[in-house]
Amino acid sequence: MKNDDMKQQLVQMGNGAHALATQILGNADDAADAVHDAFAKVLRRPEAYDASNGPLKPWFFRIVRNRCIDLIRRRRPADDTVDELIDATPGPEGLAEISQRDEALQQALSELPSGQREIIVLRDYLDLSYVEIADIQEIAQGTVMSRLHRARMALKKELTRDE
Repeated sequence: MKNDDMKQQLVQMGNGAHALATQILGNADDAADAVHDAFAKVLRRPEAYDASNGPLKPWFFRIVRNRCIDLIRRRRPADDTVDELIDATPGPEGLAEISQRDEALQQALSELPSGQREIIVLRDYLDLSYVEIADIQEIAQGTVMSRLHRARMALKKELTRDE
């Protein structure tokens, strides 16, 4: 892969990488640092990417995830809050309903363990395939499916707890 092609693809993945890092770290500023570090690492050694091992996206997201884990290890104890994951720029119609739904979802996500939040974000917010998630988290595809199912059930339980 040519260096310019890689740079262009990395730029396109920037928002998704930031959303993943924000979800893991719980802080948009730390997330920006983690994504910047991941970009710098990849661009310093673009030859480290081997296309025969799979697409660039899961490989890069794994680097972002690992950088986030490094940051968490340095700042123990970890802050397990969830920042905004959804773009809150709705139109004037239905603003209150959307805001309430987003707030309930954010609150429910914040109640989940970080591993469950991470897998939900990777699949449902970043729209990654099971294979890509397995590659990013370095687990089997079947494990992704079972963890995602458990995470969604836990999220459903949190969302319906107060009803």
